[in-house]
Amino acid sequence: MTGRTLATAALTVVLVSGLVGCGDQDQAYCSALESDQELFAQMQDDTSGLGLLEHRTTLHRLADRAPDDLTDEWQTFLGAIDAFARTLEDNGVEPGDFVDGQPPAGLSDAARTRIADAASELSSADVVEAATGIEQQAKDVCKLQLGL
Repeated sequence: MTGRTLATAALTVVLVSGLVGCGDQDQAYCSALESDQELFAQMQDDTSGLGLLEHRTTLHRLADRAPDDLTDEWQTFLGAIDAFARTLEDNGVEPGDFVDGQPPAGLSDAARTRIADAASELSSADVVEAATGIEQQAKDVCKLQLGL
């Protein structure tokens, strides 16, 4: 191979490599994340984490648009959020019923324990790892900070 042919081949490999991981699915996902940046800013400001519950529909929509390599992460992340929401619902509690992160008065000890257990699952190693993977992909591919 001549030097010129070798340089052309190397440039082609670099260009093709740059396009891998930047397909239509990634672009659509990045666009969806970008259009929801205000939502992520609101969730960052919410130190209770209850904002995740209020935005479950949007989070599920984003998960549906995510690249295939993020499916497991989104399932783990949303699974914990959905389980927490079901626990609240099963115990007759709305996210807005919490004051300073505390569940409403009048709940039985058993209900408080169930809610606390479901809430602690949100910070489990698996869920944190999943959120970190979602966050890292958004940063690396989409050049966005989510703040999950």
